[in-house]
Amino acid sequence: MSTSFPRLFSPLAIGDLILHNRIVFQPHNPALASPDGLATEQQTRYYAERAKGGASLVIIENAAVHWTGKMSLAMMHAWDPRVVPGWRRLADRVHEAGAAIFGQLNHGGHSTALRPPQLLWAPTQMPEASSRYNCKEMEAEDLEAVIAGFAAGARHYQQAGFDGVEIKAAAHDGLLRSFVSPFFNRRKDAYGDTFERRMRLPIEVLHAMRREVGSDFLLGVRVCLDEFTPWGYGLEYGLDILRAFLATGEINYINTDAGTFSSFYMEVPPAAVPMGFASYLSAAAKQLTNLPVIAFGRLGDPFLAEKILADGEADLIGMCRPLICDPELPKKAEEERADEIRHCIACNDGCLFQVMQDRPIRCVQNPAAGRETELGAGTLRATRSPKRILVIGGGVAGLRVAAVAAERGHQVTLVEKDPEIGGQLVLASRQPSHEEIGEVVRHLAVMARRHGVEIHLGEEATVESVLALRADCIVVATGSRPAPLEGLEILEGARVYSAEEVLAGAVPDGRRVLVYDRTGHWRGAGTAELLLEKGRVVILATDLLVVGAELEPANRELFYLRVRPKRMEFLASHTLHRVDPCRAFLADVYSGEERIVEHDNSVVLATSGQSNDGLYHALKGRVKELYRVGDCVSPRMVQQAIYESEMLARSI
Repeated sequence: MSTSFPRLFSPLAIGDLILHNRIVFQPHNPALASPDGLATEQQTRYYAERAKGGASLVIIENAAVHWTGKMSLAMMHAWDPRVVPGWRRLADRVHEAGAAIFGQLNHGGHSTALRPPQLLWAPTQMPEASSRYNCKEMEAEDLEAVIAGFAAGARHYQQAGFDGVEIKAAAHDGLLRSFVSPFFNRRKDAYGDTFERRMRLPIEVLHAMRREVGSDFLLGVRVCLDEFTPWGYGLEYGLDILRAFLATGEINYINTDAGTFSSFYMEVPPAAVPMGFASYLSAAAKQLTNLPVIAFGRLGDPFLAEKILADGEADLIGMCRPLICDPELPKKAEEERADEIRHCIACNDGCLFQVMQDRPIRCVQNPAAGRETELGAGTLRATRSPKRILVIGGGVAGLRVAAVAAERGHQVTLVEKDPEIGGQLVLASRQPSHEEIGEVVRHLAVMARRHGVEIHLGEEATVESVLALRADCIVVATGSRPAPLEGLEILEGARVYSAEEVLAGAVPDGRRVLVYDRTGHWRGAGTAELLLEKGRVVILATDLLVVGAELEPANRELFYLRVRPKRMEFLASHTLHRVDPCRAFLADVYSGEERIVEHDNSVVLATSGQSNDGLYHALKGRVKELYRVGDCVSPRMVQQAIYESEMLARSI
């Protein structure tokens, strides 16, 4: 047993099932199913990887119980008996890896990521508050079809050898959640108008499932305890929902939840939401029952998880994004290797944002996520011909190449001109609510040193110094610099800063600042927020349709909620073409109409980068084996730099 985490790595029983620790891989859509709703080999490898990494229970993604309930093109068809063979292979692989496996069932109702959906069912004809797509008010035969679909799905999981199944009974999305909601359920028949009637459909679903699978198969409910919306229900109502399910005597555990599609930033909370923010919700549920309760809400830190268990706030720790980022988190914690854990930074860019577009799941830090067959555990091979490799540049790309190449057995030296490693992520971590992005650098540095990379700081590489080292292989990862804004006229006396200069500590003159953003991402938004926190009056302008156009929606909404009450001014669909000491001249993208914005000699530009590739081209033809990687090739995001660096290091 782990000495640092004795509770986290103690066994627990759910019914007759014994879990070997308290870590649960929470259900989510990885978008890895086949187009016809069946399990795939990549999907199987994805879940088995988390089981091998030490999670004691894997709960797979929600499967649709009816064709009208598909929230995503990649959602599996629980109603179709053809799912059973694939699910059986999936269950066998997870069991072989040492974990238990549960399924999850859902009907999407009016919650959907499809654009546009074919048909949505709901208790009352009204759109989900975050959607523009209306629904069909369900009839008696529709209700019967949903109940039958849940029962069939439970039977198929049981036939496939799963250990149990849970329903999204009143979770952050789905039909059953809208039926229990006083806001969405405005029916006047036997399925609405009172609390008991609103609960009727979920309870009937639960009864039908229990009749189908018998008394020994484990059943659980995922319950949203607080919708975190002005019009939705709060904790007390959420606990009433939970009491109603407990009163049936037909459930074996509770999986807590919060937020909705209309409060997405609480459903899948970004880094701006504190770790462990929801433990009080699982604690409230725990007060009602002796059944096992699963906690949720940014719980990837094993020290935090241990405290929640010690305080009696839950029996099990639900982790989703932390195990996407590092499948071996449980194993590392149990083996007292917590410093090696690759912690999720809750950016939502690789996992949530991709899946929302019906693209296979990815992770900014873990290139193997969704690619376990090609890049997962056991696929990295030791080199047969060790080389002396020189990596020039200590940003994300250089660190990743160095760490992976060294792990394969190469002798690696990394040279960085700055006094600290991390490159642009050092600057990014200075933005408000972005401190956690520094975890990317911390983990890469730990792993590079762990595998023997020799790191030299404060040394700028030149052609002469590089050639003098006589390395077998040279990797240039010298990053990028801010690109000039094409067509911008800067008149004499005007002060124009780059976002990077501001993040590095430059303080723009005056109180009123214009930030012009061509990226649509945190380079502009985060820098503008930093200036706002420093007491500046900020106008954030962009040529894109909306401010923060490239931000994942939960992050964008939280950004808006933080800065708009502080009177940050937004100006979208405008190009900046001239700056003088006190005015900026912009033009409407579509009409060409000029807009003049006054500022106090303070304009900040957030532009795309321009590759620092001079050293690479100077070395080309003068060394036997030369590569470049990351922004030095083309300025991009962290996810692309890490993936490209991984693939290069595996090929050398």
